[in-house]
Amino acid sequence: MSGLSAVLVALAVLVWRPPSSWVLARVRGVAVPRPGRRVLVATVAGALPLSLLSLPAAPAILVWTGAGVVVAAARRVVRARERRRRTAVREEADGVVDALVAELRSGAPPAVALERLAVESGLLAPAAVAAAAGGDVPSALVAAGSGSGAAPLADVGRAWAVSDACGAPLVRVLEQVREAAREDRELRREVASGVAPARATASLVAAMPPLGLALGTGLGVDPLSVVLTTVPGALCVAAGVACAVAGVLWIDLIADRAEAGA
Repeated sequence: MSGLSAVLVALAVLVWRPPSSWVLARVRGVAVPRPGRRVLVATVAGALPLSLLSLPAAPAILVWTGAGVVVAAARRVVRARERRRRTAVREEADGVVDALVAELRSGAPPAVALERLAVESGLLAPAAVAAAAGGDVPSALVAAGSGSGAAPLADVGRAWAVSDACGAPLVRVLEQVREAAREDRELRREVASGVAPARATASLVAAMPPLGLALGTGLGVDPLSVVLTTVPGALCVAAGVACAVAGVLWIDLIADRAEAGA
């Protein structure tokens, strides 16, 4: 079996060795595109039977179970980071709307107000450039609001276009936009408070498999030896972890959809 393992490792090195273009890209600091999902699926599909042939069955099952947990945890971390980034952008956009209304109330011309606020917030930089060059400011604002979390800027752009078309004072139109943004902000906070217990439940679900093993050890059953040395024990752990991971991802999906619809 050790000879077969050595052969498989040698074949893996020969097949999956990095090409010269990859090495040059790493040395020169050029970004390399990540492998697609099909490549990853094909790699896993090929490595799974090889690992079962070269390793004892129970440890191989546990290794793949741990790999699945790592992938699911990494995905959850990425989604949480994206959620925090989107929330930060949304708060910045709401602050931009409030500051823009305050600038216009003080008597500043719209172009000057955009220029002042663009120094503090990069979200308004394209609109400030368009205003200074005499370009289409509403389109620039709508384009800036198309980013994740920056929807209030699109509302400002549409309000700006309405003001230009109808001749209505821009500050009055933006006050309506600000009030709508405040209502949306309160709704998002209520939804976030509502889904917080669900996210806490997801963390508890993720902790259930190791807690079960710890409980069995505390009762003197010694489940670790069964899990590490027998295929049925390893399969039970794999099934339990799969159910826990599926539950965590499902809860996160429901919570994310609830927050996205707020």
